Amino acid sequence: MDERNRTKKAQVIDFRRDGDLFYQKGMTSFRKGDFERARHYLDRAIQFNPNAVDYLCRQAEILSELENYELSNRLLKKVVYELDSNVTDCYFLLANNYAYLGEFQDALDEIQIYLTVEPNGTFRHEAEDLYRMLSSELKELEGDERPYVTEHERGRLALEHGHFDEAVHHFKQVIEDEPDFLAAQNNLSIAYFSMGDSVHAFDAVKRVLQKDPGNIHALCNLATFFDQLGQQKERAAVVAVLGRLYPIYPEHCGKLGSTYLLIGEDQKAYQWLNVAEKRGVHRDQVFYYWTALAAYRCGNLESARKHWRRADYFSDKPFHPFKYNKIQDMMFEADASENFMVKDLIRNELKGEEEAYRLFALFYAAAHQMDDVLSESARRAQSSEIKRMAVRIISETQSGVRDANVQIMREVEQLAGGQKEAMKHPELYRFWAVIDAMTTASESDIKGWAAALIYLWNKECGKAVTQKKVAEEAGTTVYRLRKQIHELSCALRTKWDTTPQ
Repeated sequence: MDERNRTKKAQVIDFRRDGDLFYQKGMTSFRKGDFERARHYLDRAIQFNPNAVDYLCRQAEILSELENYELSNRLLKKVVYELDSNVTDCYFLLANNYAYLGEFQDALDEIQIYLTVEPNGTFRHEAEDLYRMLSSELKELEGDERPYVTEHERGRLALEHGHFDEAVHHFKQVIEDEPDFLAAQNNLSIAYFSMGDSVHAFDAVKRVLQKDPGNIHALCNLATFFDQLGQQKERAAVVAVLGRLYPIYPEHCGKLGSTYLLIGEDQKAYQWLNVAEKRGVHRDQVFYYWTALAAYRCGNLESARKHWRRADYFSDKPFHPFKYNKIQDMMFEADASENFMVKDLIRNELKGEEEAYRLFALFYAAAHQMDDVLSESARRAQSSEIKRMAVRIISETQSGVRDANVQIMREVEQLAGGQKEAMKHPELYRFWAVIDAMTTASESDIKGWAAALIYLWNKECGKAVTQKKVAEEAGTTVYRLRKQIHELSCALRTKWDTTPQ
Protein backbone atom coordinates (compact mmCIF):
# COMPACT_ATOMS: atom_id res chain seq x y z
CA MET A 1 0.00 0.00 0.00
CA ASP A 2 2.73 2.41 0.99
CA GLU A 3 4.67 1.42 -2.09
CA ARG A 4 1.70 2.23 -4.36
CA ASN A 5 1.26 5.62 -2.69
CA ARG A 6 4.92 6.39 -3.17
CA THR A 7 4.58 5.46 -6.85
CA LYS A 8 1.61 7.80 -7.31
CA LYS A 9 3.43 10.65 -5.61
CA ALA A 10 6.40 10.09 -7.85
CA GLN A 11 4.17 10.63 -10.89
CA VAL A 12 3.07 14.14 -9.81
CA ILE A 13 4.74 16.83 -11.91
CA ASP A 14 6.26 19.40 -9.59
CA PHE A 15 6.54 23.03 -10.68
CA ARG A 16 7.44 26.18 -8.85
CA ARG A 17 4.54 28.52 -8.10
CA ASP A 18 6.11 31.96 -7.83
CA GLY A 19 5.03 35.54 -8.38
CA ASP A 20 5.88 35.57 -12.09
CA LEU A 21 3.54 32.65 -12.78
CA PHE A 22 0.56 34.46 -11.22
CA TYR A 23 1.61 37.75 -12.80
CA GLN A 24 1.53 36.19 -16.28
CA LYS A 25 -1.85 34.60 -15.57
CA GLY A 26 -3.09 37.98 -14.42
CA MET A 27 -1.82 39.68 -17.57
CA THR A 28 -3.60 37.11 -19.73
CA SER A 29 -6.88 37.82 -17.93
CA PHE A 30 -6.23 41.56 -18.15
CA ARG A 31 -5.80 41.43 -21.92
CA LYS A 32 -9.09 39.52 -22.16
CA GLY A 33 -10.84 42.24 -20.16
CA ASP A 34 -11.51 39.93 -17.20
CA PHE A 35 -10.39 42.43 -14.56
CA GLU A 36 -11.73 40.57 -11.53
CA ARG A 37 -9.75 37.46 -12.39
CA ALA A 38 -6.73 39.60 -13.22
CA ARG A 39 -6.95 41.24 -9.81
CA HIS A 40 -7.11 37.84 -8.13
CA TYR A 41 -3.93 36.64 -9.84
CA LEU A 42 -2.06 39.88 -9.15
CA ASP A 43 -3.00 39.60 -5.47
CA ARG A 44 -1.36 36.17 -5.46
CA ALA A 45 1.72 37.52 -7.22
CA ILE A 46 2.07 40.38 -4.71
CA GLN A 47 1.89 37.88 -1.84
CA PHE A 48 5.11 36.34 -3.19
CA ASN A 49 6.82 39.71 -3.65
CA PRO A 50 5.06 42.62 -1.91
CA ASN A 51 7.57 45.18 -3.22
CA ALA A 52 7.67 44.23 -6.91
CA VAL A 53 7.10 47.54 -8.68
CA ASP A 54 5.75 45.93 -11.87
CA TYR A 55 3.21 43.91 -9.90
CA LEU A 56 2.04 46.90 -7.89
CA CYS A 57 1.71 49.24 -10.89
CA ARG A 58 -0.24 46.71 -12.90
CA GLN A 59 -2.52 45.97 -9.97
CA ALA A 60 -3.12 49.71 -9.52
CA GLU A 61 -4.16 49.91 -13.18
CA ILE A 62 -6.54 46.96 -12.76
CA LEU A 63 -8.07 48.52 -9.65
CA SER A 64 -8.72 51.73 -11.59
CA GLU A 65 -10.56 49.72 -14.25
CA LEU A 66 -12.64 48.23 -11.44
CA GLU A 67 -13.30 51.78 -10.14
CA ASN A 68 -11.51 51.10 -6.85
CA TYR A 69 -9.60 54.34 -7.08
CA GLU A 70 -8.68 54.69 -3.40
CA LEU A 71 -6.88 51.34 -3.22
CA SER A 72 -5.26 52.01 -6.58
CA ASN A 73 -3.86 55.28 -5.21
CA ARG A 74 -2.46 53.56 -2.13
CA LEU A 75 -0.46 51.19 -4.33
CA LEU A 76 0.76 54.01 -6.60
CA LYS A 77 1.91 56.09 -3.63
CA LYS A 78 3.75 53.10 -2.20
CA VAL A 79 5.62 52.71 -5.48
CA VAL A 80 6.60 56.32 -6.12
CA TYR A 81 7.10 57.51 -2.52
CA GLU A 82 8.58 54.37 -0.92
CA LEU A 83 10.03 52.03 -3.54
CA ASP A 84 11.17 53.86 -6.68
CA SER A 85 10.76 57.60 -7.23
CA ASN A 86 11.79 57.16 -10.88
CA VAL A 87 8.46 55.52 -11.76
CA THR A 88 7.02 58.94 -12.55
CA ASP A 89 4.04 57.61 -14.54
CA CYS A 90 2.49 57.01 -11.13
CA TYR A 91 1.84 60.75 -10.80
CA PHE A 92 -0.25 60.73 -13.98
CA LEU A 93 -2.20 57.68 -12.84
CA LEU A 94 -2.77 59.28 -9.43
CA ALA A 95 -4.13 62.40 -11.11
CA ASN A 96 -6.62 60.35 -13.15
CA ASN A 97 -7.82 58.49 -10.08
CA TYR A 98 -8.30 61.70 -8.09
CA ALA A 99 -10.19 63.20 -11.00
CA TYR A 100 -12.60 60.27 -11.12
CA LEU A 101 -13.10 60.62 -7.38
CA GLY A 102 -14.03 64.27 -7.87
CA GLU A 103 -10.99 65.47 -5.90
CA PHE A 104 -9.97 67.97 -8.54
CA GLN A 105 -7.42 69.98 -6.58
CA ASP A 106 -5.50 66.82 -5.62
CA ALA A 107 -5.68 65.71 -9.25
CA LEU A 108 -4.32 69.06 -10.40
CA ASP A 109 -1.45 68.85 -7.89
CA GLU A 110 -0.42 65.40 -9.16
CA ILE A 111 -0.62 66.36 -12.82
CA GLN A 112 1.55 69.42 -12.16
CA ILE A 113 4.17 67.17 -10.55
CA TYR A 114 4.11 64.85 -13.56
CA LEU A 115 4.50 67.66 -16.08
CA THR A 116 7.34 69.11 -14.00
CA VAL A 117 9.39 65.91 -13.69
CA GLU A 118 8.42 64.50 -17.13
CA PRO A 119 7.95 67.43 -19.54
CA ASN A 120 8.42 65.00 -22.46
CA GLY A 121 6.99 61.91 -20.81
CA THR A 122 4.90 59.12 -22.30
CA PHE A 123 1.65 60.73 -21.18
CA ARG A 124 2.64 64.35 -21.90
CA HIS A 125 -0.22 65.13 -24.30
CA GLU A 126 -2.83 63.39 -22.16
CA ALA A 127 -1.47 65.17 -19.08
CA GLU A 128 -1.68 68.58 -20.75
CA ASP A 129 -5.29 67.90 -21.78
CA LEU A 130 -6.14 66.77 -18.26
CA TYR A 131 -4.45 69.84 -16.77
CA ARG A 132 -6.52 72.19 -18.93
CA MET A 133 -9.69 70.31 -18.14
CA LEU A 134 -9.06 70.31 -14.39
CA SER A 135 -8.26 74.01 -14.41
CA SER A 136 -11.51 74.70 -16.25
CA GLU A 137 -13.56 72.51 -13.90
CA LEU A 138 -12.16 74.21 -10.81
CA LYS A 139 -13.01 77.64 -12.24
CA GLU A 140 -16.59 76.53 -12.95
CA LEU A 141 -16.97 75.30 -9.37
CA GLU A 142 -16.11 78.74 -7.94
CA GLY A 143 -19.45 80.20 -6.94
CA ASP A 144 -22.76 78.81 -8.18
CA GLU A 145 -24.85 81.95 -7.70
CA ARG A 146 -25.28 83.03 -11.29
CA PRO A 147 -28.39 85.08 -12.08
CA TYR A 148 -28.05 84.44 -15.82
CA VAL A 149 -28.61 80.70 -15.35
CA THR A 150 -32.39 81.17 -15.57
CA GLU A 151 -32.06 82.86 -18.95
CA HIS A 152 -29.82 80.05 -20.13
CA GLU A 153 -32.37 77.46 -19.02
CA ARG A 154 -35.04 79.23 -21.09
CA GLY A 155 -32.75 79.00 -24.09
CA ARG A 156 -32.02 75.35 -23.46
CA LEU A 157 -35.74 74.51 -23.31
CA ALA A 158 -36.37 76.47 -26.52
CA LEU A 159 -33.55 74.52 -28.17
CA GLU A 160 -35.04 71.20 -27.02
CA HIS A 161 -38.43 72.17 -28.44
CA GLY A 162 -36.90 73.11 -31.78
CA HIS A 163 -37.54 76.85 -31.36
CA PHE A 164 -34.11 77.81 -32.61
CA ASP A 165 -34.69 81.54 -33.16
CA GLU A 166 -35.94 81.89 -29.61
CA ALA A 167 -33.01 79.84 -28.31
CA VAL A 168 -30.52 82.10 -30.10
CA HIS A 169 -32.16 85.14 -28.52
CA HIS A 170 -31.82 83.72 -24.97
CA PHE A 171 -28.26 82.50 -25.41
CA LYS A 172 -27.10 85.83 -26.86
CA GLN A 173 -28.65 87.61 -23.88
CA VAL A 174 -26.74 85.34 -21.49
CA ILE A 175 -23.47 85.94 -23.33
CA GLU A 176 -24.02 89.69 -23.24
CA ASP A 177 -24.46 89.53 -19.45
CA GLU A 178 -21.74 86.95 -18.84
CA PRO A 179 -19.26 86.54 -21.74
CA ASP A 180 -17.35 83.78 -19.95
CA PHE A 181 -20.38 81.50 -19.52
CA LEU A 182 -19.18 78.98 -22.10
CA ALA A 183 -22.22 76.69 -21.86
CA ALA A 184 -24.30 79.42 -23.50
CA GLN A 185 -21.74 79.78 -26.31
CA ASN A 186 -21.82 76.01 -26.89
CA ASN A 187 -25.60 75.89 -27.01
CA LEU A 188 -25.66 78.95 -29.24
CA SER A 189 -23.50 77.08 -31.75
CA ILE A 190 -25.96 74.15 -31.74
CA ALA A 191 -28.92 76.50 -32.25
CA TYR A 192 -27.22 78.22 -35.18
CA PHE A 193 -26.24 74.92 -36.80
CA SER A 194 -29.77 73.56 -36.38
CA MET A 195 -31.02 76.62 -38.28
CA GLY A 196 -28.61 75.88 -41.12
CA ASP A 197 -26.33 78.79 -40.19
CA SER A 198 -23.00 76.95 -40.09
CA VAL A 199 -20.95 80.16 -40.31
CA HIS A 200 -22.24 81.55 -37.01
CA ALA A 201 -22.19 78.05 -35.51
CA PHE A 202 -18.46 77.68 -36.17
CA ASP A 203 -17.81 81.22 -34.95
CA ALA A 204 -19.44 80.37 -31.61
CA VAL A 205 -17.37 77.18 -31.28
CA LYS A 206 -14.15 79.04 -32.05
CA ARG A 207 -14.87 81.62 -29.35
CA VAL A 208 -15.18 78.82 -26.80
CA LEU A 209 -11.99 77.07 -27.89
CA GLN A 210 -10.04 80.33 -27.80
CA LYS A 211 -10.89 80.63 -24.11
CA ASP A 212 -10.72 76.91 -23.30
CA PRO A 213 -8.93 74.76 -25.93
CA GLY A 214 -9.93 71.55 -24.14
CA ASN A 215 -13.63 72.32 -23.75
CA ILE A 216 -15.36 68.97 -24.27
CA HIS A 217 -18.72 70.34 -25.39
CA ALA A 218 -17.15 72.61 -28.00
CA LEU A 219 -14.93 69.85 -29.39
CA CYS A 220 -17.87 67.43 -29.51
CA ASN A 221 -20.02 70.00 -31.31
CA LEU A 222 -17.21 70.62 -33.76
CA ALA A 223 -16.90 66.90 -34.53
CA THR A 224 -20.65 66.64 -35.10
CA PHE A 225 -20.73 69.69 -37.37
CA PHE A 226 -17.86 68.44 -39.53
CA ASP A 227 -19.44 64.98 -39.72
CA GLN A 228 -22.82 66.32 -40.85
CA LEU A 229 -21.19 68.61 -43.40
CA GLY A 230 -19.14 65.71 -44.80
CA GLN A 231 -15.82 67.45 -44.08
CA GLN A 232 -13.93 64.23 -43.40
CA LYS A 233 -10.42 65.63 -43.02
CA GLU A 234 -11.52 68.17 -40.42
CA ARG A 235 -13.69 65.55 -38.72
CA ALA A 236 -10.76 63.16 -38.40
CA ALA A 237 -8.59 65.84 -36.79
CA VAL A 238 -11.19 66.64 -34.14
CA VAL A 239 -11.98 62.95 -33.48
CA ALA A 240 -8.27 62.40 -32.83
CA VAL A 241 -8.43 65.10 -30.16
CA LEU A 242 -11.55 63.51 -28.64
CA GLY A 243 -9.68 60.22 -28.42
CA ARG A 244 -7.18 61.82 -26.04
CA LEU A 245 -9.79 63.22 -23.67
CA TYR A 246 -10.40 61.84 -20.18
CA PRO A 247 -13.74 63.29 -19.04
CA ILE A 248 -14.24 63.76 -15.33
CA TYR A 249 -17.85 64.76 -14.91
CA PRO A 250 -20.52 62.16 -15.75
CA GLU A 251 -22.21 64.73 -18.01
CA HIS A 252 -19.02 65.12 -20.01
CA CYS A 253 -18.76 61.34 -20.41
CA GLY A 254 -22.34 61.34 -21.67
CA LYS A 255 -21.63 64.17 -24.11
CA LEU A 256 -18.62 62.31 -25.47
CA GLY A 257 -20.62 59.09 -25.79
CA SER A 258 -23.54 60.74 -27.55
CA THR A 259 -21.16 62.52 -29.92
CA TYR A 260 -19.45 59.28 -30.87
CA LEU A 261 -22.90 57.82 -31.54
CA LEU A 262 -23.88 60.76 -33.75
CA ILE A 263 -20.73 60.40 -35.86
CA GLY A 264 -20.96 56.61 -36.16
CA GLU A 265 -18.23 55.56 -33.69
CA ASP A 266 -20.48 53.00 -31.99
CA GLN A 267 -17.96 51.08 -29.85
CA LYS A 268 -16.62 54.29 -28.32
CA ALA A 269 -20.16 55.57 -27.90
CA TYR A 270 -21.22 52.50 -25.93
CA GLN A 271 -18.05 52.64 -23.82
CA TRP A 272 -18.50 56.28 -22.76
CA LEU A 273 -22.26 56.09 -22.28
CA ASN A 274 -21.72 53.16 -19.93
CA VAL A 275 -19.07 55.13 -18.04
CA ALA A 276 -21.50 58.05 -17.75
CA GLU A 277 -24.22 55.77 -16.43
CA LYS A 278 -21.93 54.18 -13.85
CA ARG A 279 -20.86 57.60 -12.59
CA GLY A 280 -24.41 58.74 -12.04
CA VAL A 281 -25.15 60.94 -15.04
CA HIS A 282 -28.66 62.37 -15.28
CA ARG A 283 -30.46 59.75 -17.37
CA ASP A 284 -33.44 60.93 -19.34
CA GLN A 285 -35.26 59.02 -22.06
CA VAL A 286 -32.98 60.31 -24.81
CA PHE A 287 -29.93 59.07 -22.89
CA TYR A 288 -31.51 55.62 -22.57
CA TYR A 289 -32.19 55.60 -26.30
CA TRP A 290 -28.60 56.56 -27.12
CA THR A 291 -27.33 53.73 -24.94
CA ALA A 292 -29.83 51.24 -26.39
CA LEU A 293 -28.84 52.13 -29.95
CA ALA A 294 -25.11 51.97 -29.19
CA ALA A 295 -25.57 48.61 -27.44
CA TYR A 296 -27.61 47.27 -30.37
CA ARG A 297 -24.97 48.28 -32.89
CA CYS A 298 -22.29 46.66 -30.75
CA GLY A 299 -24.26 43.39 -30.62
CA ASN A 300 -25.24 43.62 -26.93
CA LEU A 301 -28.95 42.91 -27.32
CA GLU A 302 -29.62 42.36 -23.62
CA SER A 303 -28.34 45.83 -22.74
CA ALA A 304 -30.10 47.30 -25.77
CA ARG A 305 -33.47 45.88 -24.70
CA LYS A 306 -33.01 47.02 -21.09
CA HIS A 307 -32.22 50.61 -22.05
CA TRP A 308 -34.88 50.70 -24.77
CA ARG A 309 -37.58 49.81 -22.23
CA ARG A 310 -36.47 52.77 -20.14
CA ALA A 311 -36.67 55.12 -23.14
CA ASP A 312 -40.45 54.48 -23.07
CA TYR A 313 -41.08 55.96 -26.53
CA PHE A 314 -39.91 59.41 -25.26
CA SER A 315 -43.17 59.82 -23.37
CA ASP A 316 -41.73 62.64 -21.22
CA LYS A 317 -40.35 64.61 -24.16
CA PRO A 318 -42.05 67.42 -26.12
CA PHE A 319 -41.56 65.70 -29.48
CA HIS A 320 -43.06 62.67 -31.20
CA PRO A 321 -40.49 59.84 -31.57
CA PHE A 322 -40.71 60.06 -35.36
CA LYS A 323 -39.65 63.72 -35.17
CA TYR A 324 -36.31 62.79 -33.57
CA ASN A 325 -33.54 62.73 -36.19
CA LYS A 326 -31.73 59.77 -34.65
CA ILE A 327 -34.95 57.72 -34.71
CA GLN A 328 -35.44 58.64 -38.36
CA ASP A 329 -31.90 57.54 -39.18
CA MET A 330 -32.34 54.23 -37.33
CA MET A 331 -35.60 53.48 -39.14
CA PHE A 332 -33.96 53.73 -42.54
CA GLU A 333 -30.76 51.81 -41.89
CA ALA A 334 -30.09 48.64 -43.86
CA ASP A 335 -31.13 46.33 -40.99
CA ALA A 336 -34.18 48.34 -39.92
CA SER A 337 -36.64 45.53 -40.63
CA GLU A 338 -34.79 43.29 -38.15
CA ASN A 339 -34.30 45.97 -35.48
CA PHE A 340 -36.53 45.24 -32.48
CA MET A 341 -36.66 48.95 -31.57
CA VAL A 342 -38.02 49.85 -34.99
CA LYS A 343 -40.69 47.17 -34.77
CA ASP A 344 -41.62 48.35 -31.28
CA LEU A 345 -42.02 51.91 -32.56
CA ILE A 346 -44.21 50.82 -35.47
CA ARG A 347 -46.39 48.57 -33.30
CA ASN A 348 -46.77 51.32 -30.72
CA GLU A 349 -47.75 53.86 -33.37
CA LEU A 350 -50.36 51.54 -34.87
CA LYS A 351 -52.06 51.65 -31.45
CA GLY A 352 -51.73 55.43 -31.21
CA GLU A 353 -54.32 58.15 -31.60
CA GLU A 354 -52.81 60.14 -34.47
CA GLU A 355 -54.31 59.06 -37.80
CA ALA A 356 -51.39 60.38 -39.85
CA TYR A 357 -48.77 58.42 -37.93
CA ARG A 358 -50.91 55.26 -37.89
CA LEU A 359 -51.09 55.40 -41.68
CA PHE A 360 -47.38 56.11 -41.99
CA ALA A 361 -46.66 53.09 -39.77
CA LEU A 362 -48.68 50.84 -42.10
CA PHE A 363 -46.94 52.09 -45.23
CA TYR A 364 -43.58 51.76 -43.50
CA ALA A 365 -44.31 48.17 -42.42
CA ALA A 366 -45.31 47.30 -45.98
CA ALA A 367 -42.22 48.92 -47.51
CA HIS A 368 -39.93 47.05 -45.10
CA GLN A 369 -41.65 43.68 -45.48
CA MET A 370 -42.75 43.52 -41.85
CA ASP A 371 -45.31 40.82 -42.60
CA ASP A 372 -45.73 39.89 -38.93
CA VAL A 373 -46.64 43.48 -38.02
CA LEU A 374 -49.14 43.72 -40.89
CA SER A 375 -50.74 40.40 -39.93
CA GLU A 376 -51.09 41.50 -36.31
CA SER A 377 -52.73 44.75 -37.43
CA ALA A 378 -55.15 42.93 -39.72
CA ARG A 379 -56.22 40.67 -36.84
CA ARG A 380 -56.00 42.76 -33.70
CA ALA A 381 -55.73 46.48 -34.49
CA GLN A 382 -57.93 48.63 -32.24
CA SER A 383 -58.84 50.88 -35.17
CA SER A 384 -61.19 49.38 -37.77
CA GLU A 385 -59.62 51.74 -40.31
CA ILE A 386 -56.15 50.28 -39.64
CA LYS A 387 -57.53 46.74 -39.82
CA ARG A 388 -59.02 47.39 -43.26
CA MET A 389 -55.86 49.08 -44.53
CA ALA A 390 -53.66 46.23 -43.31
CA VAL A 391 -55.91 43.71 -45.07
CA ARG A 392 -55.71 45.74 -48.29
CA ILE A 393 -51.92 45.88 -48.19
CA ILE A 394 -51.62 42.15 -47.43
CA SER A 395 -54.08 41.33 -50.22
CA GLU A 396 -52.13 43.49 -52.63
CA THR A 397 -48.91 41.64 -51.78
CA GLN A 398 -50.45 38.19 -52.01
CA SER A 399 -52.37 38.77 -55.23
CA GLY A 400 -49.71 40.78 -57.01
CA VAL A 401 -52.42 43.22 -58.12
CA ARG A 402 -51.72 46.75 -56.99
CA ASP A 403 -54.27 48.78 -55.08
CA ALA A 404 -54.49 52.03 -57.06
CA ASN A 405 -55.23 54.17 -54.00
CA VAL A 406 -52.34 52.69 -52.03
CA GLN A 407 -50.13 53.34 -55.02
CA ILE A 408 -51.13 57.02 -54.94
CA MET A 409 -49.53 57.37 -51.50
CA ARG A 410 -46.40 55.58 -52.67
CA GLU A 411 -46.14 58.10 -55.50
CA VAL A 412 -46.60 60.91 -52.99
CA GLU A 413 -43.76 59.53 -50.88
CA GLN A 414 -41.46 59.57 -53.89
CA LEU A 415 -42.47 63.13 -54.83
CA ALA A 416 -41.77 64.20 -51.24
CA GLY A 417 -38.22 62.88 -51.51
CA GLY A 418 -38.73 59.32 -50.30
CA GLN A 419 -40.45 57.72 -47.35
CA LYS A 420 -37.93 59.13 -44.87
CA GLU A 421 -38.75 62.67 -45.97
CA ALA A 422 -42.48 61.93 -46.03
CA MET A 423 -42.16 60.71 -42.44
CA LYS A 424 -41.18 64.24 -41.43
CA HIS A 425 -44.50 65.52 -42.80
CA PRO A 426 -47.19 63.16 -41.47
CA GLU A 427 -49.97 65.45 -42.72
CA LEU A 428 -49.29 63.99 -46.18
CA TYR A 429 -50.84 60.73 -45.01
CA ARG A 430 -53.86 62.58 -43.64
CA PHE A 431 -54.36 64.29 -47.01
CA TRP A 432 -54.09 60.91 -48.70
CA ALA A 433 -56.80 59.46 -46.44
CA VAL A 434 -59.19 62.03 -47.92
CA ILE A 435 -58.35 60.87 -51.45
CA ASP A 436 -58.73 57.24 -50.40
CA ALA A 437 -62.21 57.95 -49.04
CA MET A 438 -63.42 59.78 -52.15
CA THR A 439 -62.08 57.55 -54.94
CA THR A 440 -62.42 53.91 -55.87
CA ALA A 441 -59.55 51.51 -56.25
CA SER A 442 -60.43 51.06 -59.92
CA GLU A 443 -59.50 54.64 -60.77
CA SER A 444 -56.22 54.81 -62.63
CA ASP A 445 -55.16 58.45 -62.37
CA ILE A 446 -52.52 57.66 -59.76
CA LYS A 447 -50.04 60.32 -60.86
CA GLY A 448 -52.71 63.02 -61.15
CA TRP A 449 -53.95 62.49 -57.59
CA ALA A 450 -50.39 62.28 -56.23
CA ALA A 451 -49.48 65.53 -57.97
CA ALA A 452 -52.60 67.26 -56.64
CA LEU A 453 -51.83 66.19 -53.10
CA ILE A 454 -48.23 67.42 -53.30
CA TYR A 455 -49.31 70.73 -54.86
CA LEU A 456 -51.97 71.47 -52.23
CA TRP A 457 -49.66 70.40 -49.41
CA ASN A 458 -46.96 72.79 -50.65
CA LYS A 459 -49.52 75.58 -50.79
CA GLU A 460 -50.71 74.75 -47.28
CA CYS A 461 -47.09 75.01 -46.08
CA GLY A 462 -46.66 78.37 -47.80
CA LYS A 463 -44.20 77.08 -50.40
CA ALA A 464 -44.10 78.70 -53.83
CA VAL A 465 -44.64 76.00 -56.48
CA THR A 466 -46.16 76.04 -59.95
CA GLN A 467 -48.64 73.54 -61.31
CA LYS A 468 -46.44 73.04 -64.35
CA LYS A 469 -43.42 72.06 -62.26
CA VAL A 470 -45.38 69.68 -60.04
CA ALA A 471 -47.04 68.06 -63.07
CA GLU A 472 -43.65 67.51 -64.72
CA GLU A 473 -42.15 65.99 -61.56
CA ALA A 474 -45.15 63.70 -61.15
CA GLY A 475 -45.22 62.63 -64.79
CA THR A 476 -48.73 63.90 -65.47
CA THR A 477 -50.36 66.80 -67.36
CA VAL A 478 -51.38 70.19 -66.04
CA TYR A 479 -54.93 69.42 -67.19
CA ARG A 480 -55.16 66.28 -65.04
CA LEU A 481 -53.48 68.04 -62.13
CA ARG A 482 -55.98 70.91 -62.18
CA LYS A 483 -58.92 68.51 -62.33
CA GLN A 484 -57.74 66.60 -59.25
CA ILE A 485 -56.76 69.81 -57.41
CA HIS A 486 -60.36 71.03 -57.71
CA GLU A 487 -61.83 67.78 -56.38
CA LEU A 488 -59.29 67.37 -53.59
CA SER A 489 -59.64 71.02 -52.49
CA CYS A 490 -63.39 70.61 -52.11
CA ALA A 491 -62.99 67.35 -50.18
CA LEU A 492 -60.37 68.82 -47.84
CA ARG A 493 -62.52 71.88 -47.10
CA THR A 494 -65.47 69.63 -46.31
CA LYS A 495 -63.34 67.49 -43.98
CA TRP A 496 -61.88 70.48 -42.16
CA ASP A 497 -65.28 72.15 -41.83
CA THR A 498 -66.80 69.04 -40.24
CA THR A 499 -63.84 68.10 -38.03
CA PRO A 500 -64.35 69.11 -34.36
CA GLN A 501 -61.87 71.77 -33.26
